[in-house]
Amino acid sequence: MDEQELLIIRRKIIGIALRQAREEARKTIQDCAALLGISPARYRAYEAGQRDLTLPELEALAWFFQRPISAFLEPDRYAPAPTGDGMAEAIHELLTLRHRIIGLILRQVRERAGKSLREVAAFLGCTPRRIRAYESGERPIPLVELERLCAYLGVSLAEFYDTDSPIGQAVLLLDQIERFRTLPSEIRSFVTAPVHLPYLRLAMRLAELPADRLRHIAEDLLEITL
Repeated sequence: MDEQELLIIRRKIIGIALRQAREEARKTIQDCAALLGISPARYRAYEAGQRDLTLPELEALAWFFQRPISAFLEPDRYAPAPTGDGMAEAIHELLTLRHRIIGLILRQVRERAGKSLREVAAFLGCTPRRIRAYESGERPIPLVELERLCAYLGVSLAEFYDTDSPIGQAVLLLDQIERFRTLPSEIRSFVTAPVHLPYLRLAMRLAELPADRLRHIAEDLLEITL
């Protein structure tokens, strides 16, 4: 199976997850199109896997459906979470800003990886002008192409996630809830017990220490117990 066939399959998987999430959230195609500022026909093409959506569009839809990003990127591993209500405010402006931010991050990641515009363009099978348009935010980058570039440049897609806006924070919280739900039951019980809060705070402080400092602490504890 060649690269193009894999991309077609990937689009269809994301499209199916979009449709399922939309129907469970009781949203119409018109609702979603209005949210993104696109035509219903274009949104319908997203769900059919016939057209690429972008990461900012996916983030906005995840917030709209009250689903974590993983529900669309890894639908086989997702268990639906409770839905909630929200108000859609300034979505179109946020999408425009997010496309520009993603372009900026993409340029930084590309330069950090030591790749030229021509090299990245050759990898995607497009022109350097198109990559330049992605990096300037003039042209939104399709999600499936962004995923490929992450693999090519050696970074995680999460590096491009929105963590600052109200939508980004809401989607991040849903992802955190989903990850918590996948923990073993005994760990969930430990974390949610108020009496264990001091241990969790201690673990957080220890996690911030450099490895050599942790090693010294472990050696000191060993001497005390011997």
